[in-house]
Amino acid sequence: MRMDSRRDYIYKRWTQFLYISILISPVFPALVLLMLGVGVLFFNRGNWHVFGWPEKIFLGFVIWSLVSWFLNPYLLFGWLPVGFVPVVLFGLYYLLSVWVKQLLGWDWKGFQRLYLQFWLLGLYAAMVTIFQRVDWIPTEKSTLFYLLGFYPMQQAESVRSIGTASNSNLAAAMLICLALLSIYASSVLKVRWQKIGALAVFVVYCVAIWCTGSRGAWVGLVIGLLIQVWMTGDRKRTILLFSSLVFLGMVIYTNKTLIPREETLFATAEVRIFVWQNSFRLFAENWLTGVLPLHFGYLFDQMTGKYLFHAHNIFLGMAVEFGVIGLTMFMLLIIVTTHRARRWRKSAATKEEKRLAGMLISMIFALLGHGMYDYPIIAPQIGLIFMLSMIVIHHLYEKRCQPPMDRGLGRNARP
Repeated sequence: MRMDSRRDYIYKRWTQFLYISILISPVFPALVLLMLGVGVLFFNRGNWHVFGWPEKIFLGFVIWSLVSWFLNPYLLFGWLPVGFVPVVLFGLYYLLSVWVKQLLGWDWKGFQRLYLQFWLLGLYAAMVTIFQRVDWIPTEKSTLFYLLGFYPMQQAESVRSIGTASNSNLAAAMLICLALLSIYASSVLKVRWQKIGALAVFVVYCVAIWCTGSRGAWVGLVIGLLIQVWMTGDRKRTILLFSSLVFLGMVIYTNKTLIPREETLFATAEVRIFVWQNSFRLFAENWLTGVLPLHFGYLFDQMTGKYLFHAHNIFLGMAVEFGVIGLTMFMLLIIVTTHRARRWRKSAATKEEKRLAGMLISMIFALLGHGMYDYPIIAPQIGLIFMLSMIVIHHLYEKRCQPPMDRGLGRNARP
């Protein structure tokens, strides 16, 4: 018993460390995810989830990335097979799912505490973003500042804050998830002053989003709020909120003076259309296998003379990088996750558990909404928020809605 409690303590602390790393640096999350993956290989004594959700999708991307690379090989930096990157990343996402389901094994209350901690600690990322806007962040180059996430790599060239991420759009993606957590917190906290405080924190996160200058983030936030209200089952409130937020969003989205950036909406739209058109051309030439991440930039440069890291659209990015097979797997993952989130919400016994289901699926759709104009989940910092939301939904759905035998859990699996 003492050994088990010690292991549970270690698993808990490492999970908290993973969430904290997302907030403070674009570098740390990948390193912590790698360490967790190694930990799963050493400590997991249960049955491996091969045909569960979302594990089979992650393994599917591992296999398909290998197939894609063998059919269209490319060496990054002249020596690294480009297929190695998605194979490792999706392999680590698979191991992360095993970590959550079989080693951590929390119920919904454990994840509620974790996400409330994540929400409060997220104020660090918000304040860094705001302080960058008012020039209160040190500007000298420093390895420590970079690791802490607040070395302003682009501040000298742009009025847009980048927070603790590597660019302003990724910072905005993180902040919209934290803003949605504020709404969730206001609905589950018990004391009145705590509810008021949660709404005040929501305003802080919205100010930080404004400092990033991201228009797509407001679209993602609107979609996330709608999904969160929709998951409460109140249709009238959903329609009213939709109408209000669409009006407010259009005002913000089309008004140059309300968002701190130099480009007009039409100038950025012209650039995006150029990117999307040429990305679709790449997809048409590699529609079955895709070109894989990182290889995209090389081929785009060969085609247009301009280097871009990705397609600036989450669905087009999946299509051009992983082909129709990869896009199909991604769409299946979204559909099944949404279905399971709804079933879990309907089966949940308490309002707090229902709100947790709504919050998790709202973050997924908020990032998808933001992803109509960008591709945030390609970065581990934002990809972890996205994938963890999916993993937790499937884990808690299985605990609530499926008996152990249906989940394929063996004798040694954690309850």
